[in-house]
Amino acid sequence: MKTLLFLAMCAFVVVRLLVHATRRPSGQLRSIDAIVPAYNEAPCLQRSLTDLLHNPYIARVICVNDGSTDSTAQVLDTLQLQWPGRLLAVHQANTGKGGALMHGLQHVTTAQVFLTDADTRVDPRSTGLGHLLAEIERGADAVGGVPSSCLQGAGFLPHVRASLKLPMIVIKRSFQQWLGGAPFIVSGSCGLFRTSVLRKVGFSDRTRVEDLDMSWSLVAQGYRVRQSIRCVVYPQECSTLVEEWRRWRRWIVGYAVCMRLHRRLLLTRFGLFSILPMILLALLGIAAALQVGFGAAAVHGPAGLVVAVVPLVWIGIVMALGLVSAVHHRRPWLVPAAAFSVLYVLLAYAVWLVHGLKGLFTGREPARDKPTRYPHVVE
Repeated sequence: MKTLLFLAMCAFVVVRLLVHATRRPSGQLRSIDAIVPAYNEAPCLQRSLTDLLHNPYIARVICVNDGSTDSTAQVLDTLQLQWPGRLLAVHQANTGKGGALMHGLQHVTTAQVFLTDADTRVDPRSTGLGHLLAEIERGADAVGGVPSSCLQGAGFLPHVRASLKLPMIVIKRSFQQWLGGAPFIVSGSCGLFRTSVLRKVGFSDRTRVEDLDMSWSLVAQGYRVRQSIRCVVYPQECSTLVEEWRRWRRWIVGYAVCMRLHRRLLLTRFGLFSILPMILLALLGIAAALQVGFGAAAVHGPAGLVVAVVPLVWIGIVMALGLVSAVHHRRPWLVPAAAFSVLYVLLAYAVWLVHGLKGLFTGREPARDKPTRYPHVVE
């Protein structure tokens, strides 16, 4: 049943892709201001900002240095001299990401504003921002893009993460929008907003996942939130399991805290109905695999157990999704790397058990982690 449901979701997304393939990006060039909060982002900041400044849809980039203790301020000031009138450097004492975004919002002069992270590459040759803007022109108040993975200079673990990230986000968020009228989240690495709406609702640092808090606030207040699968950006991934654990801890505990903050959404697909089906399906799959496995072991011995616990259908599905990422990133070995992606499923469930449930009941979050940044390199 789980396999059939997933295949049905995939078929739906394929149809959606074909429909959206005929849509054209907006023609309003130089009509978007971008805000980039930056805290200790010196290794990757120059490349990220330069790519944004070369994007034909960007009017100005407003980068807020949120009390960095590395050379972020110097990098930013140097770039501002190279891009007079196009890049605005804003320096402040550390307040948190929400405070940095709201400070940057004071300097926005366009009708719509793009929010992204300092470690995220936005391809200057892509029309992705034009597709986000087209959704705004069709009546949306906020539009989320698709955060894939930046693999330039990355190691093995980011490649495993990248093997399924792009297709899974496209599948899940497209299906969520069709099912309930809005995606689960407008990612902090790729979101376009009406400036007036963003000023009314506002960001806060009451949770470590301010993008999820903002997305749910927009939904709760009746704003039109959309997802565009035609805009893909490339944030950096964690390079070690320790950093990956800490990042998933921040995401999952922040998600749990958002469920407390947005109680009216708790019994909707944004809250428990988003978690429970995944947990129940996973437990059902584990129970079925164990039953089949022990039965096969009893009949065929250890060899039968090996065959039973490695379902060939799901290996084929995972490899097919990995092929999508391999073609997009032009890295063939993402196909075999997809076989290791089960690590992230196990990691998410483990973090929920160790930290997520505690965060749901206490409302407390760990300190915001800072993954190690690596320089963007030209390939």
